[in-house]
Amino acid sequence: YQAWWTEKPVLHILPHWNWAGKEGQPISVWVHGNCEEVELWLNGVSLGRKAVTRSSHLEWSVNYAPGVLLARGYNGGKVAAEARNETAGAAAAIRLVADPAKINADGEDVSIVTVSVVDSQGRMVPTAGNGVQFALEGPGKIIGVGNGDPSCHEPDKASARSVFGGLAQVIVQSTKQSGDLVLTAESDGLTAARLTIVSTVTTPRAAVA
Repeated sequence: YQAWWTEKPVLHILPHWNWAGKEGQPISVWVHGNCEEVELWLNGVSLGRKAVTRSSHLEWSVNYAPGVLLARGYNGGKVAAEARNETAGAAAAIRLVADPAKINADGEDVSIVTVSVVDSQGRMVPTAGNGVQFALEGPGKIIGVGNGDPSCHEPDKASARSVFGGLAQVIVQSTKQSGDLVLTAESDGLTAARLTIVSTVTTPRAAVA
């Protein structure tokens, strides 16, 4: 885990905090981190502070109530990191984020686009499984899609993919022509999303004779 190979303070809470129908029932909450101590809070109420053991995790049994699950990591008694999981509402829209948003027009470079299904407040909906259709305009092509679900049998070479845990990815590749690549994502009942990736002129990579 990142917590054990980086010097910066790291905290991660799991699982998500959308458990409709399980109000009042215990949920096992794990926190991974590299701070000296971690305190867990639910809706502003402390659930206790625990010392961190290296190469392990901390665990709380939390009776579910919708809201905000917050972990604070402490070093030397001072807050060094925070992580939170917040109960999301109903799926309302699609969000697209490109990494990077600018690529080289060399026919090889790619941008990995993260696809999120979000609620009306922009929070990712971790229980969403909506199918999303993609279209790309401009000098580029979609070369792959995925969602991280090991049991999903949808094709990786396609223009559509269902999200898993509210997330999916699209890989967009340039051609040797520069210009704007406009990716559109649509799903029934959700507000669609559009994203522009800029493909810029670049010096061709030297070829081997």
